[in-house]
Amino acid sequence: MFCQDIRYFPEGSTHFFGNVILDEQNEPYEMEDGIQFKRYHVVDGQQRLTTVMLFLHAAGELNETVARQLDLVDTIRLPGGRPRLLPQDQNKQFFRDHLLGDAELSPETPSQRRLKNALDEFREYLSELEGEATPKEMARRLRQDFQINIVETKGESEAAAIFESLNDRGKPLSSLEKTKSLLVTMDARANPSGGAEQKIDDRFGDVYRKLFVLSNGHDQAADFDEDAFQRFHWGIYDGYDSNEFFDSFGTLKQRLYETYRSGAYEDLRDEVDEYTLRLREAADAFEKVLRPTGRPDSVEQSLTKLLELGRVANVLPVLMAAQLQYGDDDPDRMRAIVEACETLAFRVYSIDRRRSNTGRSRLVSLAHSIRHDDSYSFQDALDRLFQITQHYADDDRFERDLRDEEFYETIASRDIRYLLYHYGKDVDATVSEDSSPPLSEILSSKFQVEHVLAQSRNATDLPDDIDVFEKHVHRLGNLTVANKYWNQTYSDLPFEQKRQPDPESGREEGYSTSNLRVQWTLSKQERFGAAEIDARENEIVDFALEHWNVE
Repeated sequence: MFCQDIRYFPEGSTHFFGNVILDEQNEPYEMEDGIQFKRYHVVDGQQRLTTVMLFLHAAGELNETVARQLDLVDTIRLPGGRPRLLPQDQNKQFFRDHLLGDAELSPETPSQRRLKNALDEFREYLSELEGEATPKEMARRLRQDFQINIVETKGESEAAAIFESLNDRGKPLSSLEKTKSLLVTMDARANPSGGAEQKIDDRFGDVYRKLFVLSNGHDQAADFDEDAFQRFHWGIYDGYDSNEFFDSFGTLKQRLYETYRSGAYEDLRDEVDEYTLRLREAADAFEKVLRPTGRPDSVEQSLTKLLELGRVANVLPVLMAAQLQYGDDDPDRMRAIVEACETLAFRVYSIDRRRSNTGRSRLVSLAHSIRHDDSYSFQDALDRLFQITQHYADDDRFERDLRDEEFYETIASRDIRYLLYHYGKDVDATVSEDSSPPLSEILSSKFQVEHVLAQSRNATDLPDDIDVFEKHVHRLGNLTVANKYWNQTYSDLPFEQKRQPDPESGREEGYSTSNLRVQWTLSKQERFGAAEIDARENEIVDFALEHWNVE
């Protein structure tokens, strides 16, 4: 969109590029020859100015005339090579030395990856231009036809207040971005002689580095964002009140303002310090939960299994609190909490199909107790998870759901495959052999749910003990897992033909040759009718009640 705006902007017109808020610093920037420049912090407009610099830098790489023009008026760099604009925190070196320099550095944070992607896209776009829209012309339009309004302020407090006011009427910022601005503002008001801006910057830099997990952690991490993380953080440290939980920024703002108006400036500074400390440690827990690789084996395996299941939004605060409380130092307890959360998620959300917000207040309150109630033991936490599970999906309800005649029609295919995968693993254990593909593969599009007695069976081609096929066809006992090729090739065949391969008739595969134990065991049946469906359903239900138990 940025490139299109420049390319197709009407000739002879000007484009208002928004407000840029600058806070003049007390110390100027002094060059080696003694020449001094005013130095500013960019309070608002960092993204736009950074985008412009990257775009012009890419244009200069492709056109020598543009490069000379930029150097002539020191557009990108001051004499001596220092860039006119430098990001704060962890992005400074990457921006200066890699994006605008020759150093080969790999992005380490989401913001660094976004910066690199932006520069790469500008290079690609400008290199493919044809006709009158050359890199030189695009650079000219951006430099001459795009206008900004500069707002200069004195002091962090005034700058942040103007920033908040302007952005209340513009594109919404993330809650986390607004929180940082608020904390800088309030800390500066409480201590005008020297606030803790650098400390706040450093801690938020750590937070954003941890939140890189949103883009390179487990696939399940893509379901969350910065605002979700901040809600979880609020619940862990402040408990659950729906209004506060979904407006943690507004609640924090109100609290800090009340402290400020009371004149308790030292308390205000302590609140800001404590909030940033807690936010940083919560980000560490958030990252470790959503990036299970490298954890103790038992924790990694249980976390990976839960993340593959999905449906973790409500239990994520509990997992974060447990990580803070037990973590890698006590992997047995951490694993037990993870497995109890998996049991809850599977029984309540996957099989009983409860709404996505079911149990949220109870689970967030539990997370708060784990983290802040010293008298709340590990066993208390585990018992509470089982109580919540029992409340929504006790054994009777869980078993009733599993025995539903329309099980296939009511339960998501992914959840059925998840159940049958674990049942197959249990069968593998009985023969001291693990032949199944990994869970991630079973849950991928490569595998499907198969009906043992095909849905397309004719009424005249039914086992003797089945009078009404519709009562049996979608039951759990009649379901298995098959790869996509198998399901498309063999699923409509009679059971007798599925049991064994028959090369003479072109059937190269059968249940007996399957590496899926959940399929292989079917080959041991001589026939498959109502009695066999009953027996298989009983076996799988017994397994599920034991495997996902709440004792």
